[in-house]
Amino acid sequence: MNLRATVGRTALAILVGVFLAGVTASPALAESRGHSGLPPGPGNPMARLQQEIKALTQQITELAQLGQSVAASQQVAALQQQMTVLASLQQQVNALNSQVVSLNSQIVAVNARLGSLGSSNALAVFDAHDKKIGDVVGVQDEIPWVSLAATGHVVALRVFSGQLVGGFVWFSGASCAGTSYISDTAIFNGADVFSPAAVREPGGVIYVADAKSPVQRVQVQSVAQHDGTCFTFSSPVTNNLVPATPVMTLDLLFSRPYSVH
Repeated sequence: MNLRATVGRTALAILVGVFLAGVTASPALAESRGHSGLPPGPGNPMARLQQEIKALTQQITELAQLGQSVAASQQVAALQQQMTVLASLQQQVNALNSQVVSLNSQIVAVNARLGSLGSSNALAVFDAHDKKIGDVVGVQDEIPWVSLAATGHVVALRVFSGQLVGGFVWFSGASCAGTSYISDTAIFNGADVFSPAAVREPGGVIYVADAKSPVQRVQVQSVAQHDGTCFTFSSPVTNNLVPATPVMTLDLLFSRPYSVH
């Protein structure tokens, strides 16, 4: 009787052990804990590692989006700067156009006399006190050009009632400092009769280059505009220019406005 009880208990223990081993080895249960086979929850190092990887991936994505935003902001800033320059130049053009309107009646007379005389040498530009500045040497787009002598140079400038205008004055440094250059204009693209010239405001300072100076491709950082302001570029720009020096200040010799007769 005791022997049969012992054998029964042994058989029961063997069956329970086989059942537990089968449950532990089940692939479905292992999958539910992750492939590590470790118990789920905060204590599972594989689950924690996956959480950290996911967090790092999210941070990398956010940083990439931030980098794109910074690059876009820089492009917008550059475009805004260009728009500011264009707006400033447009304002100058508008101001000059308003001066052209005030000279229209004089231009009509100039053109009539040019046609009858066959020469513009009889016409001249005068200041507010009727002091002669120079002779009219031509009319382009209804704007007269005046020639005048400036410290041994003969220059040609466009005449507006409020100012005389040549090319732009460019500078190698910021804030219109450093070596000065001037840009070429259409009237200089011919015989070496006139020296390239520009007028910097305020004061009407005439900058002149030698008539035979070759055009150079140089880097500049700022430009003096016709309205008297100075514009500094965010980075150097390259332009075709000629070296120039100041030789005369118009406001020390003449009074505005100017007229043609």
